[in-house]
Amino acid sequence: MGQIWIAGTGFDVDARVVRWDEGPRFDAHQPRCLNSSQPCSGGVLPFSPKFTSSRSIRVATRPALRSLGERPSLSAAQAIIRQFVIHHDGCPTAASCFNVLHNERGLSCHFLLDNDGTIYQTVDLAFMAFHAAGFNSNSVGVELCNRGDAKRYPDFYRQRGQKRDVTTCRIHGYTYLAFDYTREQYDALKALARGLVRALPNLPAEYPQDSPGYQAWGVLSGVQRYAGLLGHYHTTTRKWDPGPFDFKKFCQTIRGRMSFPIAPQGDKADVPEDSEALRDACEQLYRKNEIEGNAGFYPLGPTGETRLWHGGVHLPAPTGTTVHAPFAGRVMVARMGGSSSAGSTNFVLLRHDMSIGPSPIRFYSLYFHLADERGGDKGAPRWMSSPEWKRGGAPGALALLDEPLEAGDLIGHVGIAGPVDLRAPQIHFEVFAADDVLGSIKGNPFQVIDGTSGGRFVTDDAILSAIDTAPRDGKVSRRELADFFHSSADRNLARYYATLNVSEWTANPSWVDALAMAPDFAGLSRQDLEQRVAEEIAPTLWWTEEVARHAHLPRDGIVYHYNPIAFVQFINQKLQEAKFLPDVSPGSQKHEDAKEQPAGVLGDIDDESGETFLDASELEDQNLRQDLTLSELADGFPE
Repeated sequence: MGQIWIAGTGFDVDARVVRWDEGPRFDAHQPRCLNSSQPCSGGVLPFSPKFTSSRSIRVATRPALRSLGERPSLSAAQAIIRQFVIHHDGCPTAASCFNVLHNERGLSCHFLLDNDGTIYQTVDLAFMAFHAAGFNSNSVGVELCNRGDAKRYPDFYRQRGQKRDVTTCRIHGYTYLAFDYTREQYDALKALARGLVRALPNLPAEYPQDSPGYQAWGVLSGVQRYAGLLGHYHTTTRKWDPGPFDFKKFCQTIRGRMSFPIAPQGDKADVPEDSEALRDACEQLYRKNEIEGNAGFYPLGPTGETRLWHGGVHLPAPTGTTVHAPFAGRVMVARMGGSSSAGSTNFVLLRHDMSIGPSPIRFYSLYFHLADERGGDKGAPRWMSSPEWKRGGAPGALALLDEPLEAGDLIGHVGIAGPVDLRAPQIHFEVFAADDVLGSIKGNPFQVIDGTSGGRFVTDDAILSAIDTAPRDGKVSRRELADFFHSSADRNLARYYATLNVSEWTANPSWVDALAMAPDFAGLSRQDLEQRVAEEIAPTLWWTEEVARHAHLPRDGIVYHYNPIAFVQFINQKLQEAKFLPDVSPGSQKHEDAKEQPAGVLGDIDDESGETFLDASELEDQNLRQDLTLSELADGFPE
């Protein structure tokens, strides 16, 4: 077990990590030559004749953080890092790579990963290293020890008494014969990537995609706004590193397996990889909600009646049934130990950042009416072991968290909820987003309905015309809702409404005022309404201004809601489309089709000038004293 360091704070990773002040002391913070195999001209400046800059620093303050001083806080550093750039160094060892980067060229990379899987951290991640020109500001970089071009250097490892597998890869439309990475390197990188994703809230375990589920093997469209793992070649046509690294396969191993919140049948919640089996599983979940359930329909009728917006679906299941994360994400808010006259008010809110083809999307999923997990039971979800939860998870209180989960991870267990006459074990499952995140994705079947004018009630005739039928009186009864969702063919259309409306979890606009003006509650006095809100609604609310600020949600609570079953199905269907596209994964090309690295394309070892490592604009207005010891770094980062 080792640690990676961000702003003087250590985060555990399941791999051997040697810090810059340990072992061979690969310390990129130093503005002078270190551990050089040959003398440095003047002892400070890079000595490559092709290096034109006179600067001596090898790291810098990230541009977005310069207004905060030379030593930004942990939270500030965590906020801006959203890319993890993977390189291969072209060198025989990590020591050789550090010498080339630091001593010869005045460059740097946060991590060097040696042949045996040892990770050397040379730079605190709060600082910008010089490893990917134009992308250093918001990224972390790692150099994997690998000679790269096996066509040009076929005997490189054999001459050193070592062995490396050789495979093909096709990058920028060009087939390379390349050395693969060692098992030790893959294992260490997996541990490092998991550690980074856990420590950096805005770095998701995503891979670059040309189309949904299909890895990009060239410059990525919209790469500047992309968040996730990527290769140097995704940023420029002048690079081909890290060569035969399968980003899709790698990310699937660190972000978990796509899941349903509860198992459609039996006890297996995993999403099938076959599209027909996926459709059948989703139909089972629809049946649980629409046929087996008596309340909690989408997009209206939270208690099985009235025109009140309802952003999710209720899924009945035996008490204690496990609830899982459908996608990798982060626990942002949670509450345990809460209840109301309508049952459990325990919940977990997750934030998800994904890429569907070249489109990055951010959305949230909510799991309400969970069982109370307090008490330290062995079956409690892993997120409850976090220090933040232990500090803030008082009974019935909102806890603001930022705890990562892999897809399929345990969220909690099914609790009991519903009106007295419909009380049953069930969960409320909901998906929403601040923007219409599916609008730009090809094949999106969702119809956007703007329901903001109706406040807390559905007024759109596209929704009501098929439900409010017996009689058509502007109100919705329990029988009308049951008839619609049990038997009407139009319920299939309702699954694909994307409704823009105020969330039911907000206190504003006033619930009492909203109910008083609705025909659904005619005949109830204001006192009766106030009592009903106090007993049934107020204990469920959680969308406060503080929560919105923490989770990056709209403060007014107006968001796009999606039927969560249809949403899970659509996302997984899109990602499964890649199975029908040509296989371009490493090793899918013939060895004899590979050629040597073409002119104008560089491996990291070939770029003697450093132009693909650092853009001059990234150093503008930079005046940072880099000769810092570990204790000085720690003193400067109070967090």
